[in-house]
Amino acid sequence: MDYEKELKDLNDSIKSEQKKQAEALEAMKKDLKAENVVLLEKYDAAQKTIEKLSVQADTLAVQLKDQKMGGKRENPFKELRDAFTVKKDETKARLKKGEPLTFELKASTIDEATELSNGTTDLSTAVIVPFREPGIGKAPDRPLTLLDIISRGTINSNRVSWVERSARTAGAAAVAEGNQYAQSDFTWIQRFAPVEKIGTFVKVTNEALEDWDQLMSEINIELFPMIERTVESGVYSGTGTSPAMQGITDTSIAAAYTLTTEITGIVTPNLVDVITAAVAQIRGQYYTDELTAMVNPYDYAMMTMPKNADGIYLMPPNLAPDRITVAGCRVVVSGLVTAGYVLVGAFKRDTLFVNRGITIKIWDQDSTDPEYDLKTITASVRAVNRLKVPDYNAFVYDATADIVTAISS
Repeated sequence: MDYEKELKDLNDSIKSEQKKQAEALEAMKKDLKAENVVLLEKYDAAQKTIEKLSVQADTLAVQLKDQKMGGKRENPFKELRDAFTVKKDETKARLKKGEPLTFELKASTIDEATELSNGTTDLSTAVIVPFREPGIGKAPDRPLTLLDIISRGTINSNRVSWVERSARTAGAAAVAEGNQYAQSDFTWIQRFAPVEKIGTFVKVTNEALEDWDQLMSEINIELFPMIERTVESGVYSGTGTSPAMQGITDTSIAAAYTLTTEITGIVTPNLVDVITAAVAQIRGQYYTDELTAMVNPYDYAMMTMPKNADGIYLMPPNLAPDRITVAGCRVVVSGLVTAGYVLVGAFKRDTLFVNRGITIKIWDQDSTDPEYDLKTITASVRAVNRLKVPDYNAFVYDATADIVTAISS
């Protein structure tokens, strides 16, 4: 085998391939140069076009400003124009390397100042659709407290009746042999209270109901608590004169504080002492029920802040560490109670009987509703608050200052 000849042939083949490679590289350089020439020609043409468009855009901006139709606006072609003017050398270098040029065309048709003002007046011309935050902003209403601590029941009549022992002569006594027993007498009486009705209504256009799906839901949310708060107010302070229900704090219902001689000499009494004295009066009437004290939020705050001269908090022994129990009586904070007053009682002795729960109805034939394309929405409840006369003494309602005077004398 002729190894020398074979090696020579291989070297010739390598040189041949190298020549082909060089020729191909040279051809690529020529093509690239030709392509760069084309790119540069396109570059120059684009530059002239951009300059022309820039002049037109600047002219238009001046005209718009003169017409006071939008104030100062940024030229949407500014970035593209700068690439062919301010950054001319950088752009040529990128084109020679075959790198692409990208530009962001900025919208300049949104009048930002007007858009912001529309946010507080009229969105009919808004370009950007506003984000709607869920829910409705509104001030809080008085939380229900009294209805949670009284007894609840149902009734299927237009009045509730009950029997009370109105009088008793207790004659039981020791009797000597042969003597007559002492006579005892009892008197019973039937009492009743009528079922009363509480209600309200709102009017709404059919367009509003059709255009805002949440409207009916919001009406329900508003009307239900409105009726409940009115019922609660009736239970608390109703006059008992129809159509008002009988309330606990009405005149001559809940007892005033009367222990003017039994509890005296209390030094610098506060609300804790006042509640303790009221509890003592109820217990003195032999009520062993669970007791609750209703106080105003401001009075409760004062009750929890007493300090000595050194600024150290004072904890009365009859006030539990949780600060919501006084002398075994739970304290409830409620806006129903006027500041400076306190209501303490066995609230389960009071029963609210409901004949018809809160009912919401929609009507379209009320008065002139059909003519004005309206709907009338009503909300109502029928109920009666029953408080027996013997249980008036299960409650103490009085001014804090009067009780303070009574127990400190």
